[in-house]
Amino acid sequence: MKLFNTARFVCFQNFRKWSSNYRVWIIAILLIILTHSFTKEIIDFGKDIDINVSPWMFPFLFTQKFIKLLFFFPLILLFSDAPFIDENQPYIIARSGRIPWSIGQIGYIFIASAVYFIFLLLLSIGLNLFNIQFTMEWGKVLGTLANTNAAAVVNLKTYIPSDVLHYFSPVQALWFSLLLSWLTGVLLGLIIYVINSFSNTRVFGILTASFLLVLDATVTNNDNLYRFSPVSWSNLARIDINGTTPMPSITYIYICFALLIGALLVSAIVINRKQTINVLPPI
Repeated sequence: MKLFNTARFVCFQNFRKWSSNYRVWIIAILLIILTHSFTKEIIDFGKDIDINVSPWMFPFLFTQKFIKLLFFFPLILLFSDAPFIDENQPYIIARSGRIPWSIGQIGYIFIASAVYFIFLLLLSIGLNLFNIQFTMEWGKVLGTLANTNAAAVVNLKTYIPSDVLHYFSPVQALWFSLLLSWLTGVLLGLIIYVINSFSNTRVFGILTASFLLVLDATVTNNDNLYRFSPVSWSNLARIDINGTTPMPSITYIYICFALLIGALLVSAIVINRKQTINVLPPI
């Protein structure tokens, strides 16, 4: 119990720094601008046909490859200073011990990733609150954009796959989108954490995570390659729902996430036990 209480203290020390961390404020502003830009198109289409939009836009924020890059790069920026060793950390490590400190830092990645995507979800609703009709259905606006050529006519940048509306209820789509986005964020955060810890730099971890983002855009429309692109797994349109495509199944995705994240967790703790503590200047 003492180990986890200490780890919790280490974890929330990172969150306490958010109020004075300029990167966090920049990330928040970027997400507000991006979310407003890519949901406004849907809202404007609803205004044109005089129908309010249902609140289920979040699952479609990441369906276009280049838009996903825009939404996920701020997440890499959030974790770019992993393993989060500033001038106070050597003292915290001395008081807490290596393993509790490592667990706390890893816990921060898990929770911060969840906060990031929940914030995006709230933005997709809050920024459009006065033009949203709260319903448990997909609604006519999303249905029209998904099942007709209306999206092409209005040059909609956000892609709304008809398969998602067909196979998922809004609540199911929201849940799976949040869960898979969170797991993707955790994976990217841990990759940055482990590689930066091993190399004692911040460059290689960021480059590796950025490569995975670019890989997602590169393999678009190559169904056989989605199995090897973890970032692609956060897109419901790239999951084999009914067993008729070469895209990865949800079971495959869960198993791969568990294996990859598990291996990174063990690697992080092992590396941190022997890591030389080098305080790097803030990004």
